[in-house]
Amino acid sequence: MAAVAPAVVQNVARNDAARRRAVARAAREVAGYLGNTPAVCRASYVNPRVIGLCEEGITVAAALPRLGDEGPYGVPQRAGRPEVRLHGDHGP
Repeated sequence: MAAVAPAVVQNVARNDAARRRAVARAAREVAGYLGNTPAVCRASYVNPRVIGLCEEGITVAAALPRLGDEGPYGVPQRAGRPEVRLHGDHGP
């Protein structure tokens, strides 16, 4: 979730302020899902590499159209294309 949220923000790579807003939005969305505060989610649940890459303007936007193509419908995928884009071929 933290990787997808910044990817759907238009022009996230435009400037530092846009990137900071995208990271904050991602933390709020993950926090809402997990029932924690954004600070706790960012510190404990979101991989720091996701935040670091987003702050550099790197997102998983290119992988979003194919999200979910790798598994059966209705079964969440935890190591799909967005994660591969963030982590490379080295796994999570």
